[in-house]
Amino acid sequence: MLHASASHSGMRLGTADFDDAREMCPVCHSSRPRRPVYRVQRDPDIDMLQCTTCGAASASHMPKPEFLRTYYAQYYSDLPQGHTLDDPSRAARHVLRAMPDLCGSTPLRILDFGGGDGSLAIAIAEHLQCRGKPVPVTIDLVDHSEPRDPQDTYVSINGHRDLASVKGGHDLVLASAVFEHIPDAHTTIRQVVGCAGRGAYMYARTPFILPLARIVRMIDITYPEHVHDMGSVFWGRFIETFGMRAKLVSSRPSLVETTFAHAPARTLLAYTLKAPSLMEQALLGRNRAPRWKIVGGWEAVMRFE
Repeated sequence: MLHASASHSGMRLGTADFDDAREMCPVCHSSRPRRPVYRVQRDPDIDMLQCTTCGAASASHMPKPEFLRTYYAQYYSDLPQGHTLDDPSRAARHVLRAMPDLCGSTPLRILDFGGGDGSLAIAIAEHLQCRGKPVPVTIDLVDHSEPRDPQDTYVSINGHRDLASVKGGHDLVLASAVFEHIPDAHTTIRQVVGCAGRGAYMYARTPFILPLARIVRMIDITYPEHVHDMGSVFWGRFIETFGMRAKLVSSRPSLVETTFAHAPARTLLAYTLKAPSLMEQALLGRNRAPRWKIVGGWEAVMRFE
């Protein structure tokens, strides 16, 4: 069995563990009919339903809040660190390539939504210090995990359990591998986007596993951890779907979160699957929705106007 997530496995749910979510798309709130594109489990039946409005595919039945509270309370218990990236520093360099003018002469604020212990945001803040004169960076981490110590005098981090205690106006919003976990993604996305200040960047990364799962049936899409599949079409429509004043800077197959040092076979497979799509974009232009969709994950960078 091949798992969509490098760090977790899916599980089977009973009728007492979920709520019916077929009435409308939980991502864009469209009431247009959605067609089933993938059977997650049988008896009770749960399908992934494709939305023709926003392009996301979402589970027909969503795990109940009390189930998710128990599930995510132990989310990082089997991992050696409080995040799912093999190398946060490498991921930080990757994110910053699309934001060459992010670091100025004024203090910066980063919102890291669902970032575990904040390692990606901290790595980004540390790399920004190397671009010129050191600039104070404040990180607001929204997660159930405790933030780790940045160990940098110019970087500070504040932990929050939810967005209610976060004051907006951030210069960078990180939503890396998090929207796919949230049943009511529509409300959360609007709240996260609302934290961005003028001229802010947003980086988001999500699974785009269903094109592969429909071909290779021995794939665990890790439901109920992943209740949405958000790929090239979704991110291509994202700004229009949520009525944002923003520009799409980059839309491409996502960063490979594992490394050859930690998971050589999985990492090689990931690079191999993404290569045709990346080559297609290089030849035909960036930000295009490619014909080759078997990439495993997708990412997008936006800049708010």
